[in-house]
Amino acid sequence: MSQPASHTAPFVPHLTSGRSRAAFLGSFWSLIHALLPRLSATAVFFVSATFLSPMDFGHLAMATALVSIALAFSPAAFGEALVQRETLKSEHANAVFWLNAGFAAVYCAALLCLAPIFAAYFDVPELQWILPILALKIPFELLAAVPASMIIRKMRFRLLALRTAIGSAVGMALSVGLLLAGHGLLALVIAQVAVSVTTFVVVLWTADWRPGVTMRLSDLRDLAHYGVFAAGQRLLGLFRVDHLVLGSMGWPFLLGLFVFSQRVFQLLASVAGGALSSVTHVVLSSMQGEPEKARRAFGLVSFVAAGVGFPAFAGAALIIDDLVAMFFAENWLGAARAAQLFCLVGFLFSLGIVQGALIRSRGYPNWLFNYQLIQEAGTVLASALVFPWGIEAVVAAIAVKTALIWPISVAMTVRLLDCSVWTYIRSFA
Repeated sequence: MSQPASHTAPFVPHLTSGRSRAAFLGSFWSLIHALLPRLSATAVFFVSATFLSPMDFGHLAMATALVSIALAFSPAAFGEALVQRETLKSEHANAVFWLNAGFAAVYCAALLCLAPIFAAYFDVPELQWILPILALKIPFELLAAVPASMIIRKMRFRLLALRTAIGSAVGMALSVGLLLAGHGLLALVIAQVAVSVTTFVVVLWTADWRPGVTMRLSDLRDLAHYGVFAAGQRLLGLFRVDHLVLGSMGWPFLLGLFVFSQRVFQLLASVAGGALSSVTHVVLSSMQGEPEKARRAFGLVSFVAAGVGFPAFAGAALIIDDLVAMFFAENWLGAARAAQLFCLVGFLFSLGIVQGALIRSRGYPNWLFNYQLIQEAGTVLASALVFPWGIEAVVAAIAVKTALIWPISVAMTVRLLDCSVWTYIRSFA
């Protein structure tokens, strides 16, 4: 006996025609989507650096890292499984949405209760008031995962850019306004929550999807393999172990400089490759049965990432120290030198984003999780070993570690593409 149509009919199918045009336009809108938060965060950071000290930024970074742990140990990455899956049902989306809702309620309540304990453990009293406010962003971050996935699956990246633009504008306005009003660190905390609320409202409004209650446990099982390992990757990306290591060792000032240099690096990474990640993933996911088309598409994206990444990071490495010396106090100069060291591996990072999109689209999130776990373990080890020598030593050790491990991802890439290493390298030329 056949199943009811609601369980077999395609739901939000992948594009099979017009993919080239959708990918071209999607790359532009993804660039906006990836770049706007970095630009707004960098602008707010530069403004707030005239009001706040590196110690203040270290306290905020520790609180953000704790909230990120909650987000990392969540099923938000199951949304990526919704994008990758060849045949999707509405019940899949419903199940992921309500799973996220349950995790959001538990995590938000837990952080509200545990804030005093974390403040005492890290000997940072400020965490006692920062964490309860910052925890309010968790429900909105998690509930936005499914509607955002529906937009990405349909390659309507313009709507994601709209969400980001509105959220960034709200965040900048609140941050600068509250800083000028004399609210100090509270301004940045409130702005983070406001951005999460705003982006959730916009993405739900534009997704042309609303959660239903029809679902079964088997719907989650369909997504479990991909979703669990994608969640693991998200955990490694959001779980700022390096921040916690530096902060717990009693170096909030060093952590503040580290966060500054990371923001510069992340801004450049968004320009060089971040805009291509979502587009590449959904396009290659739609080509799972078309290996030759997928190979050509991957080569083109790799060429673009290389063409943008190298000049972006090389140029930044040459001028960042002069810019920091011109606009900031002398105690920020160490962050400029650290940012230059980050730029040394920026080119590899931009290519790694494209490699990751290929690996995820082929259904190997478990492999990518293990690779990222090795990278993160290396970062923690390098930071712990050299932190007494300062911020430059920490970043230099991380850069060397990244370069030594990167060839592993190259080997997996050429295996999935069924080509030689030389053929892969020639795609950059």
